Amino acid sequence: MNPSMIRKLVVKDLTIMKPWILSYWAGGFCAIVLAIFGGESFGTFAFILFITALGAAGVHTIIQTIVLERTEMNLPFIMSLPITSREYTLSKIIGNLAIFLGVWLTLSAASFIIFIGDALPRGVIPFFCILLLSILFAYTLMLTTSLVTEGMGWTIGATVVANIGTQMFLWSISELHGIRSVIGGNEPVWNSTSLGVIGAELLVIVACLIGATFVQFGRKDIL
Repeated sequence: MNPSMIRKLVVKDLTIMKPWILSYWAGGFCAIVLAIFGGESFGTFAFILFITALGAAGVHTIIQTIVLERTEMNLPFIMSLPITSREYTLSKIIGNLAIFLGVWLTLSAASFIIFIGDALPRGVIPFFCILLLSILFAYTLMLTTSLVTEGMGWTIGATVVANIGTQMFLWSISELHGIRSVIGGNEPVWNSTSLGVIGAELLVIVACLIGATFVQFGRKDIL
């Protein structure tokens, strides 16, 4: 294993994506400010802007750092360096997760400010956590698909599936009694339903990452 080369590839991807990530951060924070001070009239727009900023950060990073590296024929050059396919795989997983989790964690943490005032009932917090983890799962699905296939078509397909699937999942979860009965309350209720859903999301996210890593490690050649 060559940690130095892995670190260099991660830094390369971070450098390429830095200006774009800053713009997605700005969009996400603008959405949070709108949600706090814009009132109900801007509530829907703020929510759409927030989700768009997170989604765009994930999709753009995956396409730029994984898919385009193959389509623009940069991958053969990278693999000519003293690096193995396993080290390349680790660099892509570490780099992409570092970029997206940096945006996802900071914006997710900042978004809870809207619950300090009267913007939303605090009973929404468990469902809001499920929503945020659903975005992370959708990103994980896109990342692992892109990593294994390295194809634009497969990545776009995974993006569509993740988008539609997330909406259907959240709609079905919102209809569960353990979620629906407490979502409008003044205080968050962490019952077995919400905790079970959160635990399942985390397990699936980890399973997808481990599965994709094993698949890539089993390949003799990624060119």
